[in-house]
Amino acid sequence: MCDIRDNFLEIDKVNIRYKVAEPDESKFDVVLLHGMSFNADTWVETGTIKFLCNSGYRVFAVDMPGFGKSGGRRLKRSFAAEFLRKILEKLKVEKPILVGPSMGGGIALSYAINFNNLRGLVLIAPAGLNDPEIVENLDKISDIPTLVVWGDKDRVFPLSMSKILTEKLERSSLVVCKNAPHPCYLRATEQFHAELKSFLDSL
Repeated sequence: MCDIRDNFLEIDKVNIRYKVAEPDESKFDVVLLHGMSFNADTWVETGTIKFLCNSGYRVFAVDMPGFGKSGGRRLKRSFAAEFLRKILEKLKVEKPILVGPSMGGGIALSYAINFNNLRGLVLIAPAGLNDPEIVENLDKISDIPTLVVWGDKDRVFPLSMSKILTEKLERSSLVVCKNAPHPCYLRATEQFHAELKSFLDSL
């Protein structure tokens, strides 16, 4: 039975809300970030937290500063990555899988490049691929197993941008969600869950 709990912790005097679900026996930790228009509750609505917990993974879904029920102000990508490091440290989460859509994907990329202590990455049409600093440093994370997920009807970041990742990241694979927009995991949730579980189980 996987119960989803709402918790808070304090980082740099900022109150941060996160959700956690723990199976009886955990394979490893999965940390869910969110996009600009979303928050940790989104992963409850999609059923992703419960799905992953029932699959044997301890799951955290974090509201970044200035989003959802977290306090503070919204942070630029590099500062958000450093703040995420502090969150994970306080939660005693080591070598997680980071799952990040859009803005959250950009934070996940920045985190991976700067700290490289991940078991894997799941990037859902991530932001940041128009940032030379991100693109030039992708070789630093080429050894991290990475699942790239994209909707073929994405009008924010076109599917062609996925090549930046698949060509630079040696251990990456691409999943395309048909007839799905930018937040493709909302439209093609079953496909996303199946591909996510397959990826996690392979690690």
